[in-house]
Amino acid sequence: MIRIRYVPQVGLLGQTLNYSWAGRVLTATLTRTLDKQEGVGQEVYDLSVLRPGDEVVGVEPEVLSFSPLISARCAEDGTLEVVLLHWYEGGEEPELAEEVLDG
Repeated sequence: MIRIRYVPQVGLLGQTLNYSWAGRVLTATLTRTLDKQEGVGQEVYDLSVLRPGDEVVGVEPEVLSFSPLISARCAEDGTLEVVLLHWYEGGEEPELAEEVLDG
């Protein structure tokens, strides 16, 4: 199981940040929405290597100028707990619920 918590962050205008999962491999894709340019950049995180008790915090980005992954932890029961950025375009901060995926 994968538990995802999002931290609201005002994003760059005209750009969106999307996430996709393949098992326990996370792909974060930055897309420019103004000119419909797909896949400006991606970060891929293989979190399948984490074992119970393992944790990563402050991951250095390889492609993007920031890391969308704030932290990841594998709980003792094997649940992967992930904290990700959730971009929004200003105004009121969105209310975000925790997301749970099979993984």
